[in-house]
Amino acid sequence: MLSSNQLTKTVVSQEQELTILSEVSLTINEGDSVAIVGASGSGKSTLLSLLAGLDVPTSGEVLLAGHKFHELDEDQRAAVRAQYVGFIFQSFHLLPGLTALENVMLPIELKGQKQARQAALKILEKVGLKDRVTHYPNQLSGGEQQRVAIARAFASEPKILFADEPTGNLDSANGEKIIELLFELNQQFGTTLVLVTHDLKLADRCQKQIALDAGKIKSNATNLESAVDHLNDTAKVS
Repeated sequence: MLSSNQLTKTVVSQEQELTILSEVSLTINEGDSVAIVGASGSGKSTLLSLLAGLDVPTSGEVLLAGHKFHELDEDQRAAVRAQYVGFIFQSFHLLPGLTALENVMLPIELKGQKQARQAALKILEKVGLKDRVTHYPNQLSGGEQQRVAIARAFASEPKILFADEPTGNLDSANGEKIIELLFELNQQFGTTLVLVTHDLKLADRCQKQIALDAGKIKSNATNLESAVDHLNDTAKVS
């Protein structure tokens, strides 16, 4: 489903070159659930952006569902994302001028699928928001907004879902609910899941954990403790 080969990202800052990621190679199979963990500044979100085609590497390759992102321009990458990819962000990223229903309908319509309204209503009911469909984001709690974001992400039935700190802006109680909902829907839809998180409970729910340290993969494990043990000297994700 997704792979990278020698993925490297460097930026120039104040006449200095900073390497954010260095020669990252990985393979994620269809149906996998993968957590990218690491200390702040280790390159987690940058890696997610490159894997999703939201950014381009300095060198190296990304292959998603048979499409070589490094050979595509931005419009072509956007078309691939629209066909295959769903997103969940820490800050929800709902459109404030659209209702919950309209936010969820949008990716379905962009994908050219029919009966967007019916599909959006069905998924909003699944996430427990059937009575909130006409509410705007500012009329919803943080937990409800993230439920809308999850509904929107799954609504177009993406092949792969990228989540960047999906519980980062929620209290522990709402975070637990979102984790349960995320994996429940992920199992129902059979979606490949790739997420960045500082939440050890969330990472431990995934089949595989990839630990980054200073832009390099330090561990590629199926056990969270094994992955975390490779993070600097702290033996924990901070």
